[in-house]
Amino acid sequence: MTNIQFYILASDNLEQRWSYARQLLVQTLLRGKSVHIHTSCAAHTRLLIDKLLHSLGDNDEKVSIDHKGEPDTSQQVLLNLSNDVPHFFSSFETTLEVIHDEASTRKMGRERYRYYQQRGYPLRHYEIQPELALG
Repeated sequence: MTNIQFYILASDNLEQRWSYARQLLVQTLLRGKSVHIHTSCAAHTRLLIDKLLHSLGDNDEKVSIDHKGEPDTSQQVLLNLSNDVPHFFSSFETTLEVIHDEASTRKMGRERYRYYQQRGYPLRHYEIQPELALG
C-alpha cells in the first residue's frame, strides 16, 4: 500500500514550496529512488523543468515531470504538486505532498488528506518551518 507523506510549510510563499519540493526531490534521489513529479498545469511543468532538471546532473533520468497522462509507474516516488489526488498515486511506493500556507492550497491539501485517510492509506505529516524551506 502506498505511503502518503504531507509536508506542511509554515509559509505562504509559493517559491518556498518549490524550494522545499526540490529539497525532497534531491533527498529522494540520494536514497536511490526514482521520482515522478505531478503538477497541476503546463506552466508549472515548464517552471519545474527549468528550476529542477538543469541542476540534477546525472540524476535527471531518474525524474519525470508532467501534468497529464499516465506517468511511468516504474518510478518509486510520486511528488504531487497538483491540487488534486492523481488517479495513479497508488501505483507508487510513496506519495509526497508539499503544502504551503496559502488558504486555497491548505484547503485542497486537507481534502486530499481526508481522501487518503478515508481509504486507509498510511499517513504521516510534518510541519516545516520557513527557514527549513529556503533551499
